[in-house]
Amino acid sequence: MDRLSSYKPVGGIESVALYPADAVARAIFSCEGCEVELSGDAISVPLIDDGSQYEECSEGNNGIQRVAHSLRLTADRECACEWFSPDFVERVAIDGVVAVISLCDGRRLLAGYSVHFGCEQPLRLEKLISNSGESLRDIPTATLHLVSYDTEFSPEILNNSVNL
Repeated sequence: MDRLSSYKPVGGIESVALYPADAVARAIFSCEGCEVELSGDAISVPLIDDGSQYEECSEGNNGIQRVAHSLRLTADRECACEWFSPDFVERVAIDGVVAVISLCDGRRLLAGYSVHFGCEQPLRLEKLISNSGESLRDIPTATLHLVSYDTEFSPEILNNSVNL
């Protein structure tokens, strides 16, 4: 049993906080990652275990690198009622959001804000899905899929000034 108490998961998303695209008050980037201060209120919904994913895909075209950032969040439909608010949907689709992604391995990433573009390339709504489930035991779920495009991978957040 002692061996299991030291187990630390290495993959997956533990939690995500979504901030308005203009919420970055200060950001300092270095080779190791970034230090960031965010203002405003974040939306954070409890996620279903093993239901969310963050993916970064680097593509080169004529010597120009483009990184596609894709964040898929899955939650119990009742817990995710904020995602279905017309104001939230409009804000995420038009203005976009910055995400603080807490991974199960203890790292935190900043997505939707970069050293080159600042808040000009935030994560924006690709789709919002409400799913009833397939069997009687399935709980209704909501899946929020956000995307953005940048020239670099998301930096790791180095400081503890971001509260989730």
